[in-house]
Parts: sequence; structure tokens; C-alpha cells
Amino acid sequence: MTFHNHKNQSGFSLVEVLVAISLLLMVIVGPMQILTRANNSTSFATEQQTAWLLAQEGLELAQMGRDNLMLQYFDGIVANPWARFRQATSTTITATTNPGGHAACFTAAGCGIVVNSMGSSTVVLCNPLSNCRLYLGASPSRARYQHIPTATSTLYTRVIRMTQIRPGSQIAASSTVTWRTGSLIVGQRVVTETNFSNIYVRP
Repeated sequence: MTFHNHKNQSGFSLVEVLVAISLLLMVIVGPMQILTRANNSTSFATEQQTAWLLAQEGLELAQMGRDNLMLQYFDGIVANPWARFRQATSTTITATTNPGGHAACFTAAGCGIVVNSMGSSTVVLCNPLSNCRLYLGASPSRARYQHIPTATSTLYTRVIRMTQIRPGSQIAASSTVTWRTGSLIVGQRVVTETNFSNIYVRP
């Protein structure tokens, strides 16, 4: 006697499998793309904020050079601080030496200004532009970002430019920070501007 066991066998067709895989990919890839874009946006916003702060710091360092000359003037060290501010008499500004060196900032290439751990400002000519690349300084340091090459290079380059718009009384200054993020071909740029007046003129 022979017994026959008949069972209904069914499975997924190839089309059903492909549709299921497509739906699964849509469920997984969609949120991952959103997460990736959110991370990229957050990273860019952080870089942009850092660049803006560095650009603002550049103007503050330039103003510090002008204000330090006022202290020199009061101490009788500098006779004409406004003219000294625009001269290249020295590359270092300290409390004990005659400051100067900002003539580089009046060139087309512009300049870089940093403050070391001792509180001294150094002015460098941004020609070539790599002279004004910013590096993470060693700790402890008064300025976290410096133009002195170290092992840690950053994305940022800062160039400070000055133009005399009113001889003897007013200077226009700009601080430009550029950087390139991710795989973008076009570099990013942040520019801050201000005017410096001749605060040494007495009525």
C-alpha cells in the first residue's frame, strides 16, 4: 500500500523579494541620509562660528596694537603713535620695546597678528598666504590659534588688511578668515570690518 502526503508549498516570488528589499532600503537609507545631512550642517555651523570669532579676534588684535601705542605715548616712549602704528619699525609689539610692524597690514597681501603666551603681538606678512595659516598653539598659551607652525594645522587662514581712508585720522580695517570644509571645492569665507580712528589727536 502506498501513501501519498500532499502538502501545499508556497514561497515568495522574486518580485516580492525585490519589493521587500526596496522597502527595507527606503526605511534604512532615508533616516541615515537625514542624519548625515544634520551632522554635516552641524559641523559647518561650528566651523562658521569659529571662523567668525577668529575674524573678530583679528580686528581686536589690530586695535590692541593701536592702543598699546597709546600707553607708549603716555610713557614718553613714542612721540607720534599714529605714524608708528603704520610703520614697519619692528615685527614685535611688547610693553618694553617700541611697537610697530603694521605696515604689512597696508599691503595687498595683508598681514597676520597673533599674541604669544607672554602677551607680545607678532605681525607677519601674508606673502605667501601660507604665512597666515592658523595653527593650534601649545597649551598654556594666551592665543589658542597662532601663525607659528606646530604639529596641529587648522582649516583656517586669517588675513588682516588696513587702508588709510582719511590721512592722519582714520583707517579702514578688515579681517578675512577662509577655510575649506569637507569635499567642497569652493572655499568658505567670513569677513569682519571696522574703522580705527586716530585717538591720539588732541583738540
